[in-house]
Amino acid sequence: ESNPDFDSFDRMTFLKQVINPIYESLLDFQTLNGIDTKPFKMHAQNYASRNLFAKDFLDTNYYGYFTYLPLNSQASITLGKKLFEDSSLSKDGSMSCVTCHNPKKGFTDGSEKSPTNQPHVFGIRNTPTVINAGYSTRFFWDMREYNLEKQVAHVVDNSQEFNTSFEVMADKLRLNKEYVQLFENAYKGIDKVTINRRSISNAIAAYVNSLQSFNSSFDQYVRNETNNYSERAKRGFNLFAGKAGCASCHFMPVFNGTVPPFYTDSESEVLGITKGLDSINPQKDTDLGRAVNGLKVDNQPFLENSFKTVTLRNIDLTAPYMHNGSFKTLEEVMDFYNLGGGAGMGLDIKNQTLPKDHLDLSKQEKEDIIIFLKTLTDTTHLVNYSVSKMAH
Repeated sequence: ESNPDFDSFDRMTFLKQVINPIYESLLDFQTLNGIDTKPFKMHAQNYASRNLFAKDFLDTNYYGYFTYLPLNSQASITLGKKLFEDSSLSKDGSMSCVTCHNPKKGFTDGSEKSPTNQPHVFGIRNTPTVINAGYSTRFFWDMREYNLEKQVAHVVDNSQEFNTSFEVMADKLRLNKEYVQLFENAYKGIDKVTINRRSISNAIAAYVNSLQSFNSSFDQYVRNETNNYSERAKRGFNLFAGKAGCASCHFMPVFNGTVPPFYTDSESEVLGITKGLDSINPQKDTDLGRAVNGLKVDNQPFLENSFKTVTLRNIDLTAPYMHNGSFKTLEEVMDFYNLGGGAGMGLDIKNQTLPKDHLDLSKQEKEDIIIFLKTLTDTTHLVNYSVSKMAH
């Protein structure tokens, strides 16, 4: 009775008092009645988890398709972290993975466009965070790669990034006794040559895969670990999942484009991104995105200007925003969506998947959504981050 319509429905209370308890009771019922919770084949969802926002609700091993067993050993993660930080692996020694994915900046670089190996020269797109990158079936803004391990090659081979080859990298690594021991610890006996393309890619992917973030104040609140959560943040969540429609693309629990209920596909959207927030004379961004990613299956007119839906977790730490870094603040992002994207601002974008209708959010409603988004900040991997001794 207190929530008579779509906009006023209290989704936060429903999540905490109905959905999560039902989900947990289903597991208890299975356990009590001896019903196996392990599926016959690997699923994205862990059916033995007890909360929709538990860290183990989704299984990153499903998304990784890793070539080595056991998956994600601590030895491979430790090695991967050192490789992630080591600029000597690039051709001229100027870049490491941290150059673009800096833990001090939420594993982004804080720039509008990603840096390259040339001073004052930048790439064509913004750097997304690698936090929770493992919960996806497609990688990069244009979704050109299906595999977390294989995406490493796109950086190694890129003339504007590492500009080298796995063979050259492996030769360098074999000259370092510490690296030789680390590779032996992680991969001895799997291949004839321990340091190779496969082991390098696997180690870096294993480290990235370990950067999982489900300990924000929002997570703690919906898991009933704390009662410390503001009324404005609750209102913001209800707007996010309701009137504002944000949750129709940024799916929980990762708040990215990994689609429930099976979480086996990653989505992209056409938002009509502009070159800046000028609602009077908007200029359409010309990047065709997914339609020109080099994959025949994606070479479709309706995928022009389509980009991956990335996670909103830690969004307060990862400005600027969008694939082109055109929005400097969350306020600008909210204004863009409130106007209905590019089409809502009058641009001719025939295939825009974002509804062009104005959301008519009030100033306070936009502020409440931003307050909620800031509760998705989890600094676990940032506070506990320490640079490896072998990093350059």
